[in-house]
Amino acid sequence: MGRYDQNAKVYTKWLKGGRGQGRLENYKPWLQVYNVPSSGRSSRPWSAKIGRVVHCMSDLELSTFLLLEWSEAVVDIREQFPLDLTTTLQIAKTLGFRHPAVRGENIVMTTDFLVSMSSSTHPLLALQVKPSGELDKLRVREKLAIEEQYWKDLNVPFQIVTEHSHDQIKVENIKWFASCFSKLTSLEVLEQLADWWSPIMEQKGSMRLIQLCTDIDVQLNQEPGTSLGQIRLLCSKKVAQFDLSIPFFDILAGDIGFRKISGTKG
Repeated sequence: MGRYDQNAKVYTKWLKGGRGQGRLENYKPWLQVYNVPSSGRSSRPWSAKIGRVVHCMSDLELSTFLLLEWSEAVVDIREQFPLDLTTTLQIAKTLGFRHPAVRGENIVMTTDFLVSMSSSTHPLLALQVKPSGELDKLRVREKLAIEEQYWKDLNVPFQIVTEHSHDQIKVENIKWFASCFSKLTSLEVLEQLADWWSPIMEQKGSMRLIQLCTDIDVQLNQEPGTSLGQIRLLCSKKVAQFDLSIPFFDILAGDIGFRKISGTKG
């Protein structure tokens, strides 16, 4: 079998391995980055929210994941979620569309993200991520119609996400400190850092953050990037906060605010 083959034998193996099953850190995506020929850059970012790596098949999926990871309304993320094959076959027949297949064999369709929300009225949200240019293709629209009907029958809201759905400045800001998501830092250390930085930010409020951090590294004879790394860490834990509609390289020291934290882990 080629590394991208999908057939009954492969599916039996995946099911035995727990793919498409579980929640939070125990969930295993149906498709993983090495199972799909990606037209973009695939990635496996860490999610502090769910405690595992997440399989993103493109930059657009990565951007979508980062916004979901950052949202406090999101409590669980299940990417590459499998749809019941018998059900999608019936929907395709009803709609008069050809079911997705590879080498003549019908394949399991997937939704890019099945998101569990804190909302009691809409606890689930299904997201399919597509570049806007793909939506002009008839075959793409047919597949989306099958997927949309699948979730409609389950009373789950379904949305198509394109590059126009995102605030790109916000995405880039989250990317700036996303590498710190996986860092386990005690709240005691975070509080100490926040207490040290807070009066400095207030005193140097009109100074650009990047310049301020560079100057402090020189004054304290630290490795270049040390101070900025501390700010990125504090931002990733939401201890330090700023308006994410402002590019991080433009923010002033006074744009940074600090919040009180509690608990035992960061």
